[in-house]
Amino acid sequence: MRNIGICGAGLIGASWAVGFANHGYTVLVYDANPEIVSNFFKVVDQLADDLEIFKKVDLKKLKSSIKICDNLEQICKDSLLIQESIVEDLDEKKKIFLEFEKYASVDTILASSSSYLLPSKISEKLKNKQRCIVAHPALPPHVVPFVEICPSSETSLEVIEKAKDIYKTAHYVPIVLKKEIEGFVLNRLQGALLNEAVRLHEEGYASIDDIDISLKHALGIRWAFLGPFEIMDLNAPGGIGDSFTRYRKGIKKLAQQQNSVPEYTDEYIKKLESEQRERLKLTDREERTKKRNKLIALVRKLKLEQGE
Repeated sequence: MRNIGICGAGLIGASWAVGFANHGYTVLVYDANPEIVSNFFKVVDQLADDLEIFKKVDLKKLKSSIKICDNLEQICKDSLLIQESIVEDLDEKKKIFLEFEKYASVDTILASSSSYLLPSKISEKLKNKQRCIVAHPALPPHVVPFVEICPSSETSLEVIEKAKDIYKTAHYVPIVLKKEIEGFVLNRLQGALLNEAVRLHEEGYASIDDIDISLKHALGIRWAFLGPFEIMDLNAPGGIGDSFTRYRKGIKKLAQQQNSVPEYTDEYIKKLESEQRERLKLTDREERTKKRNKLIALVRKLKLEQGE
């Protein structure tokens, strides 16, 4: 059995479908929205173009491995794993997981692409909670090979290991949280940075241009290859202990200044929108998104070439 079920055929669902289909899985896709379904293979073509930057893609074979299904039951039957990628709404996810449980084998892993919602909440009405996880990707998931697996306290170790193996065979790099927390690892790290960026901008310390430049042309270049602990290990002659010993006073002082939460008022969001639209027109966002995907694919190519 090499079937993967995809529920939700938008960009994230399509990306998952491409990722699994390109590595030997038969992918069964369902979406209740006929407009999304009609546009699905056009999106697949675009995603495959990005993949071609760092990996040879047999587009005909890839597309032949993806089947559009008429109902949920069809994607549940004989699937190793069902990857739910619907709207980020707890009630909707609870409902769809009850449908999965109705149709899927007890051995099928039920995974949500949720960005923040806890697996214990999504699965709380299910009889077989032990096979439920959150498997959260990073955007855009067809070129960023990351997935964070968040189990609940009810999730079995067997399911966690099986899920890791499935994602690894599809060439994703999985991490596993030791216990559940809202936002998981990725969005908590990203959120901390975003909150500080908003603070610096809202309080008048720097423009959105200069804040973005600090990431794009400094931190982002390092972070493409090194995590925060690795960076600290290489920052001082004696390694990570030496680095934290040298800089902990400054780090702690900054942390004390960063313990407030921005208000994110409607007025501020309108100001932010106005400033961003001066940099990038709404009509140019689609092209910028395409360029983003290609630039990330080029970084992926470099990482692969360097054994990273």
